[in-house]
Amino acid sequence: MVNLRLQVAVVGAPTVGKTAFVQMLHSNGTTFPKNYLMTLGCDFIVKEVPVDDDNTVEMIIFDVSGQREYEPMVSSYLQNTAVFIVMYDVSNKVTFEACARWVNQVRTNSKESVGILIANKSDLSDKAEVTDRQGKDLANANKMKFYKISTLRGVGITEPIDEIARHYVDAYQKRIEQLTQMR
Repeated sequence: MVNLRLQVAVVGAPTVGKTAFVQMLHSNGTTFPKNYLMTLGCDFIVKEVPVDDDNTVEMIIFDVSGQREYEPMVSSYLQNTAVFIVMYDVSNKVTFEACARWVNQVRTNSKESVGILIANKSDLSDKAEVTDRQGKDLANANKMKFYKISTLRGVGITEPIDEIARHYVDAYQKRIEQLTQMR
């Protein structure tokens, strides 16, 4: 059995649902936070994601504050990040417009990291200010995968995490094959 470990950072503007997303992941989709609590600096969880019978990925998921006053500290949370998730609220265009800044900040601190763009609050589609096409275009322009979720409803929250885990197990296995062939 192989256990891989990687660091994931969840970033984005305030109130897009980063903390709720991380808490829902931690509770396996059973506990949506009833009250909004602003993240002070950074919080984290450890989430084990089984990929198959032989492989598990342990993710250290950082919930990074979107508040401007914590920006000087953000770069330290982003160092050594293997994957970053940029999240926005589909019903708030300002949060979408902030995504480019977050992508730049993460890539400045962790150039090799893999990016994922998440459109959260899909349950508010009747109030959407950002289209799926806009989200997909931003993701494609930044070589990121795009997911649309509803943390409140628990819809789609595991797909990005499962994809990350599968990607890292596949990359690990390919690297092992390469090293074996070099012998």
